[in-house]
Amino acid sequence: MRYCLPAVCLFLFAAAAVAQKADSPSADGKPSADMDLSGTWRGFVVEGKGEQTDRGSVKLELTIKDRQITAQRLDGEVGPLGDGTYKIKPGRLTQMDATQSSSQGKRRVYLGIFKLESDQIFWCVATPGNKRPARFETKGQQFLLILKRQ
Repeated sequence: MRYCLPAVCLFLFAAAAVAQKADSPSADGKPSADMDLSGTWRGFVVEGKGEQTDRGSVKLELTIKDRQITAQRLDGEVGPLGDGTYKIKPGRLTQMDATQSSSQGKRRVYLGIFKLESDQIFWCVATPGNKRPARFETKGQQFLLILKRQ
């Protein structure tokens, strides 16, 4: 799992974006498909349910601009993690799915759930080929990322 996390994180959050407005959630308070997440977000892949949101196994920075996300690792292995696209679909659990494309044209799809609380993103994502998470927690082949707007 330790070696899988960096790849997952980079492709998960390194997905590019259908822009969203963080300061304008829908009428029911849930994130909407048109909220703006543009900016720089920093945080971690956290253990468990994220009881300690200020630390985790992988430290990340995401830069979201227009419809693009670029992910970078900030821990001992500093460097780019990749980029791609993402889509948000509101619902009981808001879905946020990422697609990462390689230079060889291969695409990987990461199914996830998402919530936005003030200036923090909570994104729980499954590795490619696995089912969408049902809960916000790191376990098995799913990872919880908690990022704060900079």
